Amino acid sequence: MTNNVISWQRGNASALQAQEWVVRIDSGRLTAQERQDLQAWLAEDPAHAKLLDTHALLWCESARAKFPPIASGSVHPVKPKGQSFTAGMGGPAHTWLHGTKSWCLAGLLALGMAFVFWGTPIRGLVDSPGAPRDLPKSITTDIGRHLEVPLADGSLVHLNTASSIQVAYSKERRRVVLDKGEGLFDVAKDAQRPFDVVAGTTTVRAIGTRFSVLRLPDGRTDVTVFEGVVEILKGQTAGTEQPLRLGAGQTVTAQADKIVLQQLARPALENKLAWREDRIIFDSVSLGEAIAQVNRYSPVPLRIMEPQLMDLRVSGAFSTADVPVFVRSLEQGFGLHVERTTEAYSISKASAQ
Repeated sequence: MTNNVISWQRGNASALQAQEWVVRIDSGRLTAQERQDLQAWLAEDPAHAKLLDTHALLWCESARAKFPPIASGSVHPVKPKGQSFTAGMGGPAHTWLHGTKSWCLAGLLALGMAFVFWGTPIRGLVDSPGAPRDLPKSITTDIGRHLEVPLADGSLVHLNTASSIQVAYSKERRRVVLDKGEGLFDVAKDAQRPFDVVAGTTTVRAIGTRFSVLRLPDGRTDVTVFEGVVEILKGQTAGTEQPLRLGAGQTVTAQADKIVLQQLARPALENKLAWREDRIIFDSVSLGEAIAQVNRYSPVPLRIMEPQLMDLRVSGAFSTADVPVFVRSLEQGFGLHVERTTEAYSISKASAQ
């Protein structure tokens, strides 16, 4: 009979920790603090990454194993998925292995991607003495694509379509330059190293919070805070003037000469993040603004041919992956005429019949 029970070496603290990390990763997305703890553990010893990889593979193998029925009275309890616990060595069956079903399909891939970005030390995007020089310092997304990337300190950046950032970390600072597009930043707390996002002449400074920054084609910068507090600094020196403090639920649109502050209701905040689910939602916005947003997701630009159409109000939810549906809604819902050429969608009033 094939032995489907995987035995573990007893008394190896690092192996036990690797097992626990595999279970915690399988139970769901790690928090920012857990990511930071995992990175610290990996950085303690080069062997930890190999241990984690080895136990992840064993975890996958256990999912494929077929276990014989367990005799009555010999059942070892298994923690429900989603609950955290310390993986121990008690019991011959080591039942911490038996709860997984789909982790091999998704979790192992995610863990492998984490190694690509984290590395040693956690393969973060680091700019400091002694850091490897062959690591990427910039990240870019194509039109219609978005990407979530873990940074060296446990922070996360989720880049929207057609976006580009440059990352420079040192012992004194954490700095990200948003060259174009939009990023959602989930910042790990570090009181000694503020986290700066630079977008043109606007700098957004945080210690530990969650906010988005969008660079618009006309030069404006849109900043929205979802958790915590950030500071908005204007000018290339980013420190010569009193900063504007922005709290959760607030958004600003910064231009060269002014800043417009708004308080958003929860639905409006949620709409701002609809792109993470490949959607875009308009709530009585001008056609000009709607076209500007849709163009960020379309390889073929939309152009308004008649200025009087710019202020037409638009509402609705659309898929960012299917721009033609939005185009058809302009024709069917608003009675506009859209002509497709090799270069653009041209939008104008429908001809009188």
